[in-house]
Amino acid sequence: VKVAQYASIFIALLMEEEIPTGLYLLRRISKTYFKSKFPELCYHKFVASCVLRICVGYLFLVNVLFILMRAREVLDIFFDFIALQFLQQLDDIAFNLARMGV
Repeated sequence: VKVAQYASIFIALLMEEEIPTGLYLLRRISKTYFKSKFPELCYHKFVASCVLRICVGYLFLVNVLFILMRAREVLDIFFDFIALQFLQQLDDIAFNLARMGV
């Protein structure tokens, strides 16, 4: 069980994509570029959404840590980890659907 817990921590760090995406967007899109590309949108809301995205990523990692600390069997780790990944992917799917206007 200990080996599975340590391996799951490593896998969670590799699969977590909210933190790098939020940091990438904050670093690459400056205020002047944002205002020139999207004059009708507010840059502060963009920054807030990126910060919240980073927070969601850290909350995901904290949740993984709690799940791994309480796991008694390898299958518990596997199923809980898959469920968390599924929920995180639902967020991305909902965002893409909203962007398409569905």
